[in-house]
Amino acid sequence: MLGLGLAGMLLAAVIAGGHDKGWYLLGFGALFLWVGWRHGRLGLAWGVLRVEGDGQAHWRDFDGERFIAVQAERWAAGERLIWIRLRADDGRREVLLVRGGASDEQWRRLAGWLTWLRRGRAAA
Repeated sequence: MLGLGLAGMLLAAVIAGGHDKGWYLLGFGALFLWVGWRHGRLGLAWGVLRVEGDGQAHWRDFDGERFIAVQAERWAAGERLIWIRLRADDGRREVLLVRGGASDEQWRRLAGWLTWLRRGRAAA
């Protein structure tokens, strides 16, 4: 996302014809993107998602020492990408899972778990 934003700012600078204002736009855009990435509230969480046999999910941040119980609030699944918003007692996490980072069996199980969650909520 950061790269796309920076490319958009570069395009705006080029369209501005190389005038000083266009390059200022690029500089301010890059600064705002960096500040948003570095200090934004909503960033992607890096860690490990573990789902038990009963469907209860647990999350551990890479810098964390233990798994904490989480609930999948919302998600969107595609062929190669799954985005999940997890809620825990200490707040929310946005998780982006890429198919290349998992085995075929892990990916199939993750998609099955999300389908199971959707059907369970519809029945409730």
